[in-house]
Amino acid sequence: MIRSFGTLFALLSAIFFPWPFTACFALGMALYEPLVPLTVGLFSDTLYYTSHGAQMPFFTLAGAFVTAAAFFVRNRLKTGIIEG
Repeated sequence: MIRSFGTLFALLSAIFFPWPFTACFALGMALYEPLVPLTVGLFSDTLYYTSHGAQMPFFTLAGAFVTAAAFFVRNRLKTGIIEG
């Protein structure tokens, strides 16, 4: 249940808070739900899309990188450390 609220709060933080707070919160949530950074990146790129903006979806790419790193870290750590 807490993970669901954390994911929801991470998505809502993309709307209400500046991007550094959202990025830090998504990084923290990546330990519990590795797909949260990718989800927040996709949501942020979709939410703040402009046709004359950047050519690359930077938030999505950053989210994919952090998601890959989170899966790698979760694979290397014992389950008992993360699940606590």
